[in-house]
Amino acid sequence: MNYFQLIWPHLKEALDATYVSIEIAIVGAIIAGLQLRYAKNRDKTLDIRNSWEKVHKAMFEFRFRREMLNNPHPCAKEPGEAALEAMEALHNIRGQLDRAPDSPLVTEIVSFLDDNLTADKWRAADFTATFDKFVREAALKAR
Repeated sequence: MNYFQLIWPHLKEALDATYVSIEIAIVGAIIAGLQLRYAKNRDKTLDIRNSWEKVHKAMFEFRFRREMLNNPHPCAKEPGEAALEAMEALHNIRGQLDRAPDSPLVTEIVSFLDDNLTADKWRAADFTATFDKFVREAALKAR
């Protein structure tokens, strides 16, 4: 009997265990890759939804500030201060839209805000219907 015949049963068991370990490692790597891909896609979806929530919040804030300016309460701030807050809220919308993912809705909102950039235009009554439509669409994207 030669040396190879003596060692082969032990070597065979070791090789079987090695192959099983390699198979387990490969399956683990495949599962880890799939989980990572799912997590990246999920994070991207959440980031998009969170950015739309921020856009909606900024639009809602501007709508509130605009109404406070157009219909001042007797105990409210001075008109000049209310106008500055409304302008700040308008610029916050633009900042949030710059950070939002590219979409046709972002383009529509930006062009609408560009067309109504002056205070007399965004304080007018006809501004509200179109703006509120955009606010609702942003809210739907935030869901």
